[in-house]
Amino acid sequence: MNTDQTLKEIVREKYTEVATQSKTQNAASCCGCGPTCSTDEDFIGIMAEDYTKLSGYVADADLGLGCGLPTQFAQIKKGDTVIDLGSGAGNDAFVARAETGAEGKVIGIDFTEAMLTKARANTEKLGFNNVEFRFGDIEQMPVNDNVANVVVSNCVLNLVPNKANLFKEIHRVLKPNGHFSISDIVLVGELPENLRHAAEMYAGCVSGAIQKETYLGLIEQTGFVNSTLQKDREIFLPDSILSTFLSTAEIAAFRNSGTGIYSITVFAEKPATSEALTELEIRTAKPSDFSAVVGLLKEVGLPTEDLNPALPHFLLAFANEKLVGSAGVEINGTYGLLRSVAVSEGFRKYKIARRLVNDLTKQVRLEGVKELYLITTTADSYFEKQGYERISRDNVPAEIAQLQQFSSICPSSAVVMKKAIEKPKIKLSDLEAVSSCCTPNSGCC
Repeated sequence: MNTDQTLKEIVREKYTEVATQSKTQNAASCCGCGPTCSTDEDFIGIMAEDYTKLSGYVADADLGLGCGLPTQFAQIKKGDTVIDLGSGAGNDAFVARAETGAEGKVIGIDFTEAMLTKARANTEKLGFNNVEFRFGDIEQMPVNDNVANVVVSNCVLNLVPNKANLFKEIHRVLKPNGHFSISDIVLVGELPENLRHAAEMYAGCVSGAIQKETYLGLIEQTGFVNSTLQKDREIFLPDSILSTFLSTAEIAAFRNSGTGIYSITVFAEKPATSEALTELEIRTAKPSDFSAVVGLLKEVGLPTEDLNPALPHFLLAFANEKLVGSAGVEINGTYGLLRSVAVSEGFRKYKIARRLVNDLTKQVRLEGVKELYLITTTADSYFEKQGYERISRDNVPAEIAQLQQFSSICPSSAVVMKKAIEKPKIKLSDLEAVSSCCTPNSGCC
């Protein structure tokens, strides 16, 4: 089981436990981490905020979890379709339903069966026919594209290992002009190592948090606009919690480090349409393009640490003078490694990747490359359609296997693919035969 899946199982187990606890027990814990945190009065409300004054509040759905009030800030209108990520027992979903009215729709998504059972029981008691709860991983939502007017979530994204993927999913399910309001835990400064690696504190929303600046940057990189911090408050973890993971000296060092744990509520919108492509320019990369290429690769989640700043054998695509696509080849003898094939999300319908790869293939073939290899974790189906075949790592030539992407960057589970690009050879005798039949006016040529 990989690390991401292990962390998800930790969260699933913890929140299955939380589903059977009282609100008092959960409110006394760190975002629902369970028995790790005591029931001392100092812990009450350490993360959670008071929902009781919000319209649509259902006491049986309030387990005392969360770290904000995203639905209060979500600007939900009558008739809206709302998706609640990590919906638990339905607390935010029912508050959202009060805003959408009977003419709207609310979809809660959770991967903890015990939570779904509670949420569905609450829905049945309330008699709502426009609120439903679906089982699913929020990184792969069981929802079609462009469905929701609003996405809300309360202290859940910090529990997801791959936050970049999740923001892409939120972008996918939102309608153009749709928006999200999300409450979450973020960091300013680095947590002590023992706290950061504590599995129980991961499920408690703390050690799974990332840097505030990084979090807000992911929102922008995904293509959202008008990002706004609607609320920003610092969370204080008492020594009684920290002492479970840190020594007295480590707690003192943590207090003096300037590290802060913050609950934020952030709002952002999906643009009305993808950017319009009026003019596409494809050209060879220059060293001055390096920072823009790094930004594009980070946007789509591709590695940049082994990128040569000179960008040899790279083609770039520009739309309206903005970098929107890249593709490169690392050449070693007659072998090449295709890498950094990336296209900005708003431009993927224009088949820019295919154009870049085809043009680049023609170029490197002229330089003597006979076989192209690539390694991918997500695009194997796409490259199969482009004529690449899957191969085992054992069949990769040493010239390619020694490159950094193979040796250290890409995981061993990644798919390796190959394509022969050498031009076919034609026998002179065949050309002579064709020449002899193609006499003037013969009609054969």
